[in-house]
Amino acid sequence: MKLNVYSGTMCDVIDLDDLHVSGIVTPDSSELIKSLSDDSLLEVIKNPIGSAKLNNLIDSEKKISIVVDDATRPTPTRRMLKVLMEYLNFLGATASNITFTVATGLHRPSTWAEKVEIFGNVILRDYDVADNEARNTEVHGLLGTNSLGKDLYINKRILNADIVITLGLVKSHAFAGFTGGAKSILPGISSQNTILQNHSFKNIEYPRGVLGSCELSGTRKEMEEAAKFVDPFIFNVVLDGKGEIIYATAGDVIHAHRKAVEFYSRTAMKTVPDEVDIAVVYGGYAGSVNFYQALFGCNVVKTTERPILKKNGTVILYAECREGSGSKLFESMLPRFSTPEEVLQHLASNKVVDDQWAVQFLATFLRDINVYVVSSGLTKELAEILKVHLYESVQSAIEDAISMSPRDYKIAVIENPDVLVVNKRV
Repeated sequence: MKLNVYSGTMCDVIDLDDLHVSGIVTPDSSELIKSLSDDSLLEVIKNPIGSAKLNNLIDSEKKISIVVDDATRPTPTRRMLKVLMEYLNFLGATASNITFTVATGLHRPSTWAEKVEIFGNVILRDYDVADNEARNTEVHGLLGTNSLGKDLYINKRILNADIVITLGLVKSHAFAGFTGGAKSILPGISSQNTILQNHSFKNIEYPRGVLGSCELSGTRKEMEEAAKFVDPFIFNVVLDGKGEIIYATAGDVIHAHRKAVEFYSRTAMKTVPDEVDIAVVYGGYAGSVNFYQALFGCNVVKTTERPILKKNGTVILYAECREGSGSKLFESMLPRFSTPEEVLQHLASNKVVDDQWAVQFLATFLRDINVYVVSSGLTKELAEILKVHLYESVQSAIEDAISMSPRDYKIAVIENPDVLVVNKRV
């Protein structure tokens, strides 16, 4: 069996023995589900789930705070805003009372080009637009204290609004179960300390940090408790493999979000009949950007409800990683320790720092499985720091993995992990 694999500008061909292939997992064809028109999106906004309608909330005096995803998400924000803003203007909302905040969380600030892509020139010209500056304590205020006694601080632009509307994308997420919904609030527009409290070692550690389940994710539970203080009106979408909107939901931050999760799960939840010895993961936007994002491919096979990759199995990430590691913490922390266990012990017993969840994931994977990477963006020196095995071709990585596997090995190939949740079949 020959298959084409790709990531960003990289492409290759792999040749597999059919007798050993347990599954070829790909996203559903977009031809099976029709994309939504702007009129359909408007109907979703007009008929929210578990929330009052906007026409009963909006007037010319209300201060409206709109929160949108940053450039790390392929959210079709500009199109969503076009529909939303036309409706808000129809309801009498005025430009002077509307602010836009990019939910950057702890990510880097948006570039001007990214803001143009997200908003378009008209909104940038006529409205108050800013990133969340998580590390700037001056821009955050106290939202409340959660049931664990943790103080929650969010951006004052949101805190001071009469109505908060969040736009987001629902897909699988490494430790929050899924994106969308409450994630626009925490971590999206929260302060650094509030985010770090939520992204603690305990919350990230599997199975409390789980991909593909909102109910099992301790991280999401805290996110949703924080979001309930804000009580935002959410407008979330699900995309197909071509980036077209195939589902939309609006309304309550939990109830409306779960409708999108249910839809996403029907199309994105995949199963493989066996636990496998080798998993090849390729494609998707995330892995083409950097190693930090490419690690999601490991989560897809190892931190779901029923992981498909055996302990001591091998994952092969075919990932361009054009921006390198994606986190300086990888490069500063990993060389200080001899083993993954030492890294995990350090993280578990020290104060949470930015990006430690990525290091935690990598250390956990390195402890439990073999991580092979085929990448044009990682140097040999960087791969040594990351403690991963770097290959020039995916076929050579597969052959090495086979040499370490049982004679009756099983292999799975997973395309575009960004939009999938993969479990072993019950």
